[in-house]
Amino acid sequence: MNNKEFAMRLAKKTGLSAQQIANLQNAFIDSVVSEVRQGNVVSLQGFGNFELKEKAARKMYNPTTQETVIIPARYTLGYKPSNTLKDKIKG
Repeated sequence: MNNKEFAMRLAKKTGLSAQQIANLQNAFIDSVVSEVRQGNVVSLQGFGNFELKEKAARKMYNPTTQETVIIPARYTLGYKPSNTLKDKIKG
């Protein structure tokens, strides 16, 4: 399902227009990104947690060039689903 299909499905369920839903999606994503970027954990009850995680620097071997390369430390977005969501998915 892409953004447009998701917006249409939400529009049918809520009675809002697809454009209103698209605006809500963008506002939601911007809010989550803003909070996570500041180092805060975004916790949505019944859905899960979004947080910034740091991956340590590591060595990687490239078999093609037979060189060892250092991959620098970086940040990545972490998501942990809630137990409620896991239970709903299991059925």
